[in-house]
Amino acid sequence: MKKLFALLFLAVTGCAAFKGEPAAELDPIPPPGYAPVYVKNVAPMPNSPDKKPAFYMSRIESQPNRTKLFVHIVDSAGNYLSGASKNRPLWCNLLDYVNGRPTQIKDFKLKEVIEADKTPTAIALVMDHSGSMGEERARIVQDAAEYFINMKKPEDAIAIVKYDNHTVIESPLLQDGFMIKNKLKKNGLTGFGGLTAIGDGIAAGIEQVANASGYDRRAVLVFTDGQDNSSNILRDSIINLAKRTNTIVCCVDFGENTDKQYLQDVADNSGGTYHNIYSSKEFELVFGDIYKKLKNFYVLEYTPREYGEHTVSLKLCLPKDTLFAERSYDNTPVIGSYSLVDVYFDINKSEVTPASAPAIENIAILMKAYPNMMVELRGHTDNTNTTKDSDYNKKLSQRRADAVRDAIAKAGISASRIQ
Repeated sequence: MKKLFALLFLAVTGCAAFKGEPAAELDPIPPPGYAPVYVKNVAPMPNSPDKKPAFYMSRIESQPNRTKLFVHIVDSAGNYLSGASKNRPLWCNLLDYVNGRPTQIKDFKLKEVIEADKTPTAIALVMDHSGSMGEERARIVQDAAEYFINMKKPEDAIAIVKYDNHTVIESPLLQDGFMIKNKLKKNGLTGFGGLTAIGDGIAAGIEQVANASGYDRRAVLVFTDGQDNSSNILRDSIINLAKRTNTIVCCVDFGENTDKQYLQDVADNSGGTYHNIYSSKEFELVFGDIYKKLKNFYVLEYTPREYGEHTVSLKLCLPKDTLFAERSYDNTPVIGSYSLVDVYFDINKSEVTPASAPAIENIAILMKAYPNMMVELRGHTDNTNTTKDSDYNKKLSQRRADAVRDAIAKAGISASRIQ
């Protein structure tokens, strides 16, 4: 059977707003009940935990035809609990709510990745050095960067980016921890101290890791204590850049004077994590937590049945407790992105098979939700040709693309919107 590629085009707009930032001040008082647990170590999952562990989806990676849920089980001592993937019945229920309808997902794939697997990861550490940080906190975050470098596994690489209203690549992406530490300047706000260009800093970090070869994952860890007030790039453009380059953006807001929605949106839409911390003593802890979670996680993968806003609910059934995790994501395709769509044909045939019906319906639902969307269909075959016609496969590809166009049109979409 063959599949058909669909190139989906959307149009989005955005606007920028200038916001000020306060002068440097003491660490803020955290809100009542603030008691984060940071992952520090890895330990085996006990058969029956004495205390109820934390269970959560730290992030979601979403493409139009594939969703990956990244899940952590963490005890109160900060141990990531490993080994639960060996007992599939523990993962007792997965529901996907979209457009108000729940669907039980039974055919999800489950696996675990741990740091012992030595999965190469490229990470850009992007640190706020605007005036509101102040000298003391700037030096503390630089110490946290050194701690982060010391944690690095040999197979990983790190780039160091500092920013205020301008960005500086203090270290390009390198694997040698000694070289990275030599390039890290622990000199407070020297050369910095201006306004805050969070978007420009993230973009510089993405540029460092996006084209790195030999790495299975690419991530940006961005830290700020303020609000974006001087970037040349908009938040929506940052999100699109992260999606196009398949870069995870993990975000840390410090204090109360931040635009929490800004980094929350960037993290959610890039498959990253989000933290809001309140003490400079947490800098090392949160940097370490993010690194540990990038290297140790459970991943559940499934094919979503529809485009749009999803809420995923996952249940873990332990002998003494039932744990729940929930998170939302949107798998609407990005401008200009392409997606492998599950449309099938029999060998040498151009009739769309009945197994293709869910994919056709999915595309029609998306195009009805976005009435200005145009879709480009690209049909492909392999190089098998038992005929004397040298253009046979090209003609077969065209017939298949035409057949999918006709099927989408039959579902209520104008054929003029399909190329």
